[in-house]
Amino acid sequence: MKKLVIGLVTIGLFLTNEITHAKGDWIQDQQGKWEYYADEEPIENFYNKSYPNFKEPIKFPQYYQADSRWGGKRYGLSNLKITGCVPTSLAMIISELKEDVTPVQVADYIYNTSMEMNTTFTGTSSLGAVLALENWGLKYRIINSKEDLELSLKKGYIVFGIVGHGIFVKGNSTHAVILSGYHNGNTKAIDPDNMDKTNRWYNIDKIWEQRSTAAEDIILGEAFMVVYK
Repeated sequence: MKKLVIGLVTIGLFLTNEITHAKGDWIQDQQGKWEYYADEEPIENFYNKSYPNFKEPIKFPQYYQADSRWGGKRYGLSNLKITGCVPTSLAMIISELKEDVTPVQVADYIYNTSMEMNTTFTGTSSLGAVLALENWGLKYRIINSKEDLELSLKKGYIVFGIVGHGIFVKGNSTHAVILSGYHNGNTKAIDPDNMDKTNRWYNIDKIWEQRSTAAEDIILGEAFMVVYK
């Protein structure tokens, strides 16, 4: 878990208002402000950090939103087969990090406790997603840049993201995917809808370029987030 440390950046110097032995990463937000996210590891070699070109991707249970066990289950404006990518992706993440759950359990929670799924729009918003994550005791951090995304993957974090037109979806629709692992600028994606596209490596730059800009997907700032215990 990272803690925000208020500091000042100067050339070759790291200053805080108190001595710390934390290690972390400077991350720039959309307004250009730099913030330092620290964890509990030593900081002595902060400026000499390097990460390997390969980080093993996480092995998730593979769920598909069109699965006959739940694809036809309707929530408001649509069903899981058509608009269930978010609860299906979240079910895989929760099953990996906490306990075995199905897309139905996740969808039931979001739909029954909020207005963030298939109500005024089809699909599930990012706000609905974090409500489910918090319900299962998971935490999240919004990713604000491509560099932040790449570093998070290099360090072994799970990334939940919503993408628009491109690799995973065509037209004006948006789609949820899970990212983990790193290999020379690529990451492995888990797709809750397409057997041919899931569990394959994709270029991180392209995925970031194709991130969703739909209002319901960026209500928290951006369409990608790190998910952790």
